[in-house]
Amino acid sequence: MPIILRIVLIAITLVYILILIKAINKKNLQISFSVFWIVSGIILIVALAIPNLVEFVSHKLGFIAPSNMVFCLTIFIAFYLIFNMTIKLAEENKKNTAIIQELSILKKRVKKLEDEKEEKNGK
Repeated sequence: MPIILRIVLIAITLVYILILIKAINKKNLQISFSVFWIVSGIILIVALAIPNLVEFVSHKLGFIAPSNMVFCLTIFIAFYLIFNMTIKLAEENKKNTAIIQELSILKKRVKKLEDEKEEKNGK
């Protein structure tokens, strides 16, 4: 890979990390979610900065081509993220169910108090 392309890709990755940090500071992104993205950016910078690192690692792990390792790694990361988001979604659904139940109970209590008040005012 030409050195100019490496420098451009590293610069883009640094901008990406800065955008992540800005999103964390504005509280648009939770730190727990952003750690993964920041670490992936740092790994990308290291892979770009060290020539032939991906080729060396893929060869040591037994992949025929470095692109196969990258695709395999990307698929596993995607599965992990989907699984993690599914867990978070299930937790949020449980919270929503609890809030809806509590709201229903409160509505019933308010209705009962309003009915009692009307009965007292009607007599």
